[in-house]
Amino acid sequence: MNWDDLRIFLAVSRAGSLSGAARALRITQPTVGRRLKALEGGLGAVLFDRLPDGMVLTAAGEDLLPLADSMEATALAVDRRQAGFAQDVRGNVRLSIWESFAPFVTDHWPALQTRLPDIDLELSVTHVHADLSRREADLLIRECLPKNPSLIARKVGRYAYAVYGSRDFVAANPAARGEARYDSCAWVGFDEDHAYFLNQAWLLERLGGGLPRLRVNNALVLQDAVGKGCGLGVLPCFSADGDPRLQRLSEPLPEIARDLFLVVHRDVRRSPAVRAVMDALIDIFEQCAGRLVGGQDIEIEQEKRNHIVAAI
Repeated sequence: MNWDDLRIFLAVSRAGSLSGAARALRITQPTVGRRLKALEGGLGAVLFDRLPDGMVLTAAGEDLLPLADSMEATALAVDRRQAGFAQDVRGNVRLSIWESFAPFVTDHWPALQTRLPDIDLELSVTHVHADLSRREADLLIRECLPKNPSLIARKVGRYAYAVYGSRDFVAANPAARGEARYDSCAWVGFDEDHAYFLNQAWLLERLGGGLPRLRVNNALVLQDAVGKGCGLGVLPCFSADGDPRLQRLSEPLPEIARDLFLVVHRDVRRSPAVRAVMDALIDIFEQCAGRLVGGQDIEIEQEKRNHIVAAI
């Protein structure tokens, strides 16, 4: 029995098609079809009915599915734990993060390189949570706590938003400095697919049913558009305060301030390289606590700084 053929079987069962399985596995569709046929030949059973609307498991396929799932779970567990067998602080660590925080991490990369000379850092920039159980990433930085009991999280900070505009835009639109800005000024915001973002929801409430004149699907593009004078925007302070094109027009908005958590799988945390990156990131967020909340004077008590949701 070839485990790779069972991976093909699982991918087809989840995708419901050869093409979907090929995309998930990043191989060609003919390869998927050939390997599935080889598996069926080896078992002497047809695993899928090929129907016009997709691939449907046969009775034999249904019998095989939980066994293949169990083999996959074991293989993934071995993959996660093998990183912990190493003794040296070296290797590749993958961090999943959304686009606003990617520049925050790269700002500190020179210091990280000095502190972690034998570690390569890979940034996976996405809005979608990576599956740590499947090693889609080693670490996550996210706003919400994980529900999976195999994952553990530590609060590493809190960050705030404020209203910003370009200096030229504000000079040309005096109303931008006051509450009349919501009725009188053009705004830049997110598109409909990202209306659930807190800064977007906060803005939509104040626009009274209207929409930003320019809508984007990327936070870095949003900040760039505001910086180029396309309109006002609600931006994270840690990013916008350092942009020389921008002027802050409000105090940090406490109602949309958010906590940040560093998340890791229980198995992967045993890796010396992952542990070293975690410690370095925790130190960076502590050092930048004031910047993250917009430069406010904040008290960082020891128990808050070391707030552990689940012991790491």
